[in-house]
Amino acid sequence: MRFLLGDTRYFKSTSKPIIESENIKHHDQEVSVRSAPFVFIFSTTALGIAIGYSQVSFKLWTIFTIGILITAVFLEKSKPKGNVKYLLYFLFLFLQLGFFSMKTQQKTPNEFITKEIYQLECEIVELEKGDKKWNKGIAEIQQIFPQDQNSIIVKHKLLIYTDKKTSTKLGPGDIILLESQIQKIQNKGNPGEFDAFYYWRSKGVNYMSFFTESDYTQIKDVKIKMKNAIKNGIIKSFKKNIPYEYLGIVKALFLGDKSSLEQEMRHSFSAAGAMHLLAISGLHIGLFIWIIYGFFRFFSRFIRRNTALLFAFVFIWFYAYLIDFPPSVLRSVLMFSILSFGYFTRGIKNQLNILLFSATILLLLNPAYLFDIGYQLSYAAMLGIILCYSPLSSTVRFKKKPLTFFWNATALCASAQLFTFPICLYYFHQFPNYFILSNLGIVVAAGIIVGIGGAMIIFSQFGFIAEKMAFLLSISLTLLITFIKWIEHLPGSIAQGFIFHEIELFILLICCAGVYWSLFNKKQRLTSGIFGFCICVIIAVNHNRQLSSKHLVLFNTKRFSCALHIRNTTYFLHDNLLPKNYQQLLSNYNKCYPGEIQVLNLRNQIITITSPFHKLNFSWKEKNLIMRLDGKSYNICYSQKDILKFENKKIGLAWIEGATIRLNKAYFFHF
Repeated sequence: MRFLLGDTRYFKSTSKPIIESENIKHHDQEVSVRSAPFVFIFSTTALGIAIGYSQVSFKLWTIFTIGILITAVFLEKSKPKGNVKYLLYFLFLFLQLGFFSMKTQQKTPNEFITKEIYQLECEIVELEKGDKKWNKGIAEIQQIFPQDQNSIIVKHKLLIYTDKKTSTKLGPGDIILLESQIQKIQNKGNPGEFDAFYYWRSKGVNYMSFFTESDYTQIKDVKIKMKNAIKNGIIKSFKKNIPYEYLGIVKALFLGDKSSLEQEMRHSFSAAGAMHLLAISGLHIGLFIWIIYGFFRFFSRFIRRNTALLFAFVFIWFYAYLIDFPPSVLRSVLMFSILSFGYFTRGIKNQLNILLFSATILLLLNPAYLFDIGYQLSYAAMLGIILCYSPLSSTVRFKKKPLTFFWNATALCASAQLFTFPICLYYFHQFPNYFILSNLGIVVAAGIIVGIGGAMIIFSQFGFIAEKMAFLLSISLTLLITFIKWIEHLPGSIAQGFIFHEIELFILLICCAGVYWSLFNKKQRLTSGIFGFCICVIIAVNHNRQLSSKHLVLFNTKRFSCALHIRNTTYFLHDNLLPKNYQQLLSNYNKCYPGEIQVLNLRNQIITITSPFHKLNFSWKEKNLIMRLDGKSYNICYSQKDILKFENKKIGLAWIEGATIRLNKAYFFHF
């Protein structure tokens, strides 16, 4: 924990802060950046992967890389000063490494998979066993059996959703013959929605299927592996000892399983800026190491320090294996392991180099990690902590240890947010304004909860001890949830209304890097202020653009719905949709275009909304819905027959072809 919150042994007891008046020099940090070869290796490898992902042709790629080689050879003959020619050779090498590692693992979707297929032979890779109507999992297609044709061997991952009864019968390793419709994973294209296509494509999954017990035949039943048996035993212990309302949080905290987490709880943690607590990452791994190492140090007469640390790392690797090596955990375990190796050998001290070494190794194992949101946020947070924590925490010093602890924790949270907030704004379109306050509570609560929860798992076979641990864990979770909900309901707890394009995201990241660079000495503090001002301007302009947007958007829904956003008010109009079918839609839309929401049901109603320059009207004629916008009429078509019936311009839902406007994605009328 000293690495995270700083060493306070040099501070004397007084509550008065000391503001450094001298130039702050962070020579070690500067050396760490300059002497970290994996900054270059990681950057070039990641660039090669990104180019490979972008479907650049081999011809264009060959011309580009040969150009680098020719330049390197020309420089070698001209004998330039320094090592520029070697830099170009290494640039060529690692670009190729990234490019071809992506190409070898990138699988082009087979169009014939979505056609008529008799059966699929699939192996279950993972499958949730929650209480939902549909439980999610991953299967790998091994063979397909088209009608009247020989089987075709393919290797494609398949996103599966199955009913509760089926999910209890199947498990990892089981092989089934599946007869079900296969479809491509696609987004609905509504504003602010989760980008399912990008998320699953980054995991190598392009198709999905829904099936029930009658749609498959099991041809291989794999006995429960030791890993799954241990995991099932832990879940059984949780269900036995933990109150039901906390079960979803406990499973997310310790097993990374969010299938039982209620939507309301997700929203509370997201609004408070504490969602990362529910995603197992470096925070959890660091706490596990600290607790286990501290436990064995109680027996220091019998167990040496190195042995205690070795036990801790054996545990975290087994733990990572138990929860299927998610990227954030794999990154943390790998990085901490390298740090421990440096501790043993006294040879590796550059934390930035270690971080990017682990990042490069993960990319070589699976290049798709580069596009994984968890991977990006995890490494961005650690990059901010390594680069910015030391200079930031040194700006103010307290002589009392409690004040030092809280200031260091604040500096830690701010450092992590410096590089993660542009990514959060880009993907999630919102930002928790009280993230420092919520993370201060998490720093205190996480150690207690992880310690008690770990003890409960270890002593799960001892009924009396497990019950007492579960009681303490429930109290801790009650306090944590109360604290999170309190933050959620503070005025202005969350800022919404951000849609950043790639170029804006790039500029934001450049400005964040500029803030880091200018933190090193007093002469650059003006530059730091300029970069900080640029960040504020970019965010303010983007936010104002979203708030002042005037438009009518037609949504991709099962029945017609639309939203008129004007004068900071959103009028949501729908054709008799149930609240459960539009609440998430509205929540996502409000992230991008916040405003006061008014919901109006169009069914058998004549509704007119006017503004100084525009008029929107909905009416019914012979049970057909008609929309009029600024004098232009549109018939809403629910079936293909309606296309031929009406003379006006036509708005067809997602499955209607031939309409003037087809709502297979959201359609905007901008004013």
